[in-house]
Amino acid sequence: MMLQKKYICGIFGFPIRHTASPAMHHAAFQYLKMDGVYLAFQILPDDLKKAIEALRALHLNGVNVTIPYKEKVCHWLDELSPEAAQVGAVNTIKNEDGRLIGFNTDVQGFKKALEEGWGRSLKNARLLVIGAGGAARAVAVQGALSRVRSISILNRSEIRLKILIRHLKVHFPEIEVTGCVLGSTESRTEIGAADCVVNATSLGMAKDDPMPISPNWLDPRTYVYDLIYNPSETTWIREAIARGCRASGGMNMLLYQGALSFQIWTGRRAPIEVMRKALKNSLKFKV
Repeated sequence: MMLQKKYICGIFGFPIRHTASPAMHHAAFQYLKMDGVYLAFQILPDDLKKAIEALRALHLNGVNVTIPYKEKVCHWLDELSPEAAQVGAVNTIKNEDGRLIGFNTDVQGFKKALEEGWGRSLKNARLLVIGAGGAARAVAVQGALSRVRSISILNRSEIRLKILIRHLKVHFPEIEVTGCVLGSTESRTEIGAADCVVNATSLGMAKDDPMPISPNWLDPRTYVYDLIYNPSETTWIREAIARGCRASGGMNMLLYQGALSFQIWTGRRAPIEVMRKALKNSLKFKV
């Protein structure tokens, strides 16, 4: 007789081939001697609602949510954590006896990774975020919670840009929030004035992707963070370092948000160093 796994978790996204999340979660289950699996599910856009409903029917403990569904899944969940509501996006879903609760561990994951890489917090910093999707929302919200001096959003779509700016102003009226269309003359000025610039778009995942912004627009004193972790060092990060900036890729954010997700699903403290080692080994073999 085949025993059912005690913990069945996974990740929803499209595309999903690039993900390194299964490696770190499997390592955590194995290290803690827990009976569990973590699966990658490529979900087509038209199937997203059905996939969310299947969490109940299949009795999955929970899933992570990645590009491009972090905002969309909110519509079909029973409850949002306070942090997820502030962000307006979910990257972690927990199934509590058929009740689906949305969390956002990207917020704390980004905070820990950025402070580790930069050596300081975002307090009183001028934060600039490239993008207006779910990941950008988490970065901007963490900036507001950290009491940044200002937040500037750059995005190709003016509609999504305005939606995010309005959302931030509603939740954090005390923070100065501005934005402009990526590539505009104004955007170059905003980039040059920033203390911290974060790429929260998918630009850089593919070899032929253009850089999110020209590294020549960066002031060498600026700290640069790219949420992309595969490749571990994007062309944009290399060019920023060559310009004199301190810069980091997104592996540590992936690690810390994943550790928080693991704790939400299992109630167990995640073995960070075990998960870090598994991530590094996994990324060596990914293209």
